[in-house]
Amino acid sequence: MPMKTDNQQLTLFNVVEKIESSTSTITELRIPIFSPVQKLSGNSVTAREFKNNGGIRTIHTSWGKVEIRGRKLLTQVHRDLLDCIYTHAAKIIPLPTEEVVIIFSQTKILKEYSGEEKSNSWEKQTKWLRDKIKEIRDITINYVNTKGDSFDFNLISHLDYLEEHKAYSITLDKRYLKFYERELSINYKKELPKLLKVDSALTKAIIRWFFTHKKESRFKLLTVLDALGFPTDSPKSLQVAKRELKYRVEELQSFGIDYSPNDEMFYYLGNSGVGFIPSLFNYSSVPFVVTEKPEINTTTKDLIGEAILFDGDRVLLKNISYETEGAFVCAAYIETDDQKNFRIVNKNQLDSDEFETEVILYLESLLYKE
Repeated sequence: MPMKTDNQQLTLFNVVEKIESSTSTITELRIPIFSPVQKLSGNSVTAREFKNNGGIRTIHTSWGKVEIRGRKLLTQVHRDLLDCIYTHAAKIIPLPTEEVVIIFSQTKILKEYSGEEKSNSWEKQTKWLRDKIKEIRDITINYVNTKGDSFDFNLISHLDYLEEHKAYSITLDKRYLKFYERELSINYKKELPKLLKVDSALTKAIIRWFFTHKKESRFKLLTVLDALGFPTDSPKSLQVAKRELKYRVEELQSFGIDYSPNDEMFYYLGNSGVGFIPSLFNYSSVPFVVTEKPEINTTTKDLIGEAILFDGDRVLLKNISYETEGAFVCAAYIETDDQKNFRIVNKNQLDSDEFETEVILYLESLLYKE
């Protein structure tokens, strides 16, 4: 006779299986929990804002709002280390407390992260590793998705040494596990060794962000940088990023990402080394309401050169392009003559013709009238 298991335990075991097959949730890579830098300078725009706001950073993106609270912001180094722990875990154990413990070898994680064997400075390196894990532990995330659902959690609740296993472990916060079980997660363990060799934190963050897209996609540079929490309102920082990416075109291509510095556009071709693990919940489909499509005689090309009133200023429309995920057009990117660029998001998931009509009608409503 099979042993009876209550739903709570069953869910926890399912989460363990999901974690074993995953590197991260998609959301963690699409919103800027991990800054696109190797190390945050105390003089950087991001670090100053974080300090001035009392150790709180709030970022709004097209994929939701995230509030990060703690003593130190996380970087791509922290994400690298988590990826290594998830990929090279010695054991993953569910606890009766609805938490999950991941046991790992410090030597193995450091070797995979740096590519170096155990050295004379091993004690210093392991202390550095534990300090980085503690920095992850001390961060609290509040995430609000585009539907208004809110999640408040720590990625890690504890870092412990387990004498029984002669190894260290991290305990995943049970609130984080609730978030994890309902999220689509991603497995890029096959690509991790190559990803860890990328020596640009910004490039690494961009690669991770594109990994989260199942289908061929097209996005403007500023859209991706905004999603990563990059300070795009800093002209100096933006120019540094653009200059950096000019020299990363071939490296990006090796991960299935084409970047055009002239158009400032990314084209993602997909990556066979990346897998997707579904949510443990089934969401009911939202009923689709058919509405009468308005007839218009204007095209987006007709609007180029027209003046609109945007944020109280008169600006000229310079270019209108579309960002896509597979066949789905997810947003229109509007460029103006004075760089007051903005996006119109396809919130109602309209088809391409209907969305173009929505874009035209919206822009016509902004036309400047003398």
